[in-house]
Amino acid sequence: MGDINYKKYFLRTLIVALVISAVIGIVIFLVGDFGETEIKLLFTTLAIGGFSLTGLSSSTIHNRAGFRSFALIGMLISVLAFLTTIITIWDIIDPDYMWQTVLIFIILSVSIAHISLLFQISPKTNKVKYALIGTIVFISIVALMLIKSTINKFEENEFYFRLLGVFAILDVLGTIATPILNRITEKKE
Repeated sequence: MGDINYKKYFLRTLIVALVISAVIGIVIFLVGDFGETEIKLLFTTLAIGGFSLTGLSSSTIHNRAGFRSFALIGMLISVLAFLTTIITIWDIIDPDYMWQTVLIFIILSVSIAHISLLFQISPKTNKVKYALIGTIVFISIVALMLIKSTINKFEENEFYFRLLGVFAILDVLGTIATPILNRITEKKE
């Protein structure tokens, strides 16, 4: 029995879901009356698109040595994020109980996708390697702080949010600077 290619099934399902949601979205914009059902369908389409991007980003490292498990976790988190979002959009479970879960899954799926894209970088020098590690640490700190804040219903003090802003800036700086630094540096011997 061969190894199951989760990435292949994930990508095929993703394409079918995107096509169906695109058709639904187009029909709603052309002939819909934007009632409650149409709004829910549009949010569902948005969820399919958003979580397709996070899952696809996570899948980019699936075939790289040592990253397969991380990629599978990212794809799984994206699917779970999508499902909890859909459950909330369609009022299957009271949104008052689900909003924190949805937000936590969004934070996790975006953070894992972000890190997965950074794992595309093959550092040429130790400087780039340390910049990459630092950026991943900052992404993780931002994610953990956002999750903590979500659990606490955003009732942290002002300094907490100032610190979150500092780490978010370092996250963005590393995300932009690390691939550029890798591109302009000479390969180590």
